Formats: sequence, structure tokens, C-alpha cells
Amino acid sequence: MVLLLTKRILIIILGTCLLLPRCELKYIKDPNFFTKSIRMPNVKPQHADDLICHGVKLDEREAYILKYEPHASKEIAHHMMVYGCGEPGSTEDSWACGEMDDRSDDSVCKDGQREIVYAWAMDADSRELPEGVGFRVSGNTSIKYLVIQLHYKGVLETSERDDSGVTLHMTYTRQPQQAGFYVLGNFGYIPPMIQNFHLESACKYNNYTINPIGFRTHSHNLGVVTSAYRIRHDKWTEIGRMSPQLPQAFYDVYSPGMDIRQGDVLAARCTMSSDRTFPTKIGSTNKDEMCNFYILYSTDNPANLEVQYCFRDAQTFRWGDYLASVPVNASSTVGLPEFTREDPFA
Repeated sequence: MVLLLTKRILIIILGTCLLLPRCELKYIKDPNFFTKSIRMPNVKPQHADDLICHGVKLDEREAYILKYEPHASKEIAHHMMVYGCGEPGSTEDSWACGEMDDRSDDSVCKDGQREIVYAWAMDADSRELPEGVGFRVSGNTSIKYLVIQLHYKGVLETSERDDSGVTLHMTYTRQPQQAGFYVLGNFGYIPPMIQNFHLESACKYNNYTINPIGFRTHSHNLGVVTSAYRIRHDKWTEIGRMSPQLPQAFYDVYSPGMDIRQGDVLAARCTMSSDRTFPTKIGSTNKDEMCNFYILYSTDNPANLEVQYCFRDAQTFRWGDYLASVPVNASSTVGLPEFTREDPFA
């Protein structure tokens, strides 16, 4: 009788779950599972390259993000970011907000300190973290609010309003491992009328052990391909390689199970080609460029995590000056899906 009732209850739960739009069958055994959607409150960008933010307060209870489900289109937005803040940069429902290094009153976070929680561009699909891994927020972390930032391509039609955003699949159940981000990139500029220009970065890693589980590349119109490596005892192991002209999702790393330890070196290269008659600076607008390689990692380090960065000057830093046996295929597009590049500023 007990077994029969259990089966009936399970059938009822499964049937109900199938009727819900974002119900996760794998989470039905977790009574602490929930979803939280953060969407722009029907905003209307006034100019091309407007950066608009919207913040929501989290519950005080510690929670873990298990999956990111975006609701956005590359026809509307160049990119979408979700940041964690102690307090948002404004009490308004939406506000014009600055880029990563902004410390003004229009900053994403009031104190200018922000944690990357999610990044999206180019119609990237959803991303689920591995079982037992979650991105920790609230509780005793510094993340009390989530702020969504949209970089808009242009002005919407007269009657249009935007509600782009993301649904977070979350749980209050403590996860054995935390997720975090390490970002490599560059500042500087891309010279005019140049093909296969390399922006390179590298830093020695001197922190807790991490296990890369995903990677994401981000550039604008000039980006051809971006790659990154772990270097240990002069041996280069590729973390991932992708064209930023393809959906800028978090792809699985090339070497599952790899780790990054103290003493390793992390290195990234963005390959750019420009037919422009003017230099293209690294910056936030679509006419500018960016060179970013995001490493999404897991770790059993129980401390509160902060985003780790490695940025180098595109004009003065070269792999060959510091590193031995540079891979000959670091800028190769062989094996990648086909893609096209269009530059409205050339």
C-alpha cells in the first residue's frame, strides 16, 4: 500500500512538473529548488550603445545558482551581464550605468565593487553547472543584490519596450563546490588596416586550486578567434578556443578534469583583423573592441570567491617575450563551426 501511494504521488508530481514551463525534473527531489527571473522593466534605450541596469534584492538566506537561462536577442543587445552587488548603483527601477571600471554615481554597484555572476552575447544558449556545483550568493557573501546590465545596439521602434533578462535556477541546498570566474583580457588598441593582429595576455596563478568547467570568448566586430591555455612546466594545455562571431556561450573546456594550481601560468590570445582606416581602442561601444576570455570554474574552496583577472597591454605584451614553445595553432579556426564577420565601421 505504501509503495502504491508513493508511485501515485510521484506520478502526480511528474505530471504537474511537465505542465510548468521551466520545471526541472532532476530537481524534484530538492525541496529547496526555485527559479528567479530578472528582466528589464520594459525599458526604452534612447541611443545606440546605451548601458542600462536593473537591480533586484536577494533573500538573506544563502543560495546557489545551478543554471542560467537567458531571454535576450543579439538583434536587441550587444551583450548582457549579471553582476552581484552589496548595494545597487541606484534605487531607480532602471538607470544608465557604466562599464566595469566605473566608480561614478551611475555605477552598476554603489561602491563600484561588483562580482560577475553571468555573461551573455550573440544568442548564446542556457548553461547548466555540473551536478554538485553552484554559484553562491547572499548569506555571508558580498552579493546581496543582482543587477542585470544590457548593452543595447540601438534605439527601439516607437512602440517597443525591452524586457530582456535571465531566469536563474537556484537552490537553498548547500552545494559541495562553488563556481567562480577567471577573466583574461587586454587594454590598448588594434592598429588600422591589419590582419591577424594578436592581443595576448598571461599571468602566473597563485591562488586556490580550480577546475575549469566552461569557457566564453568575447570580442566585437574585429574578433576572429580567441584561445586560452594552462601552462605547467612549459607544457601548454588548451582550455578552449572559439570565434567570438559565434554564440558567445559558455562552452565545455577542451580537457575535462583539468585543474589549475599555484605556479601554473594562464595565457590567452585574441586574433583580430581590421580593414578600418583608424585605430580601434579597447572600450565599451560597438565601434570599440574587447578581448576577453572567461574561465568558468569549480572549486572546493569554501571561502567567499571574487572574480580573478589577468589583463595586459596589447601594445607591449607578447607571449614570445616571456613564454617558451608557443603553440602554432593558437589562432587556428580549424575545427570550429563556420562563421562570418561583418564590420559596419570598415
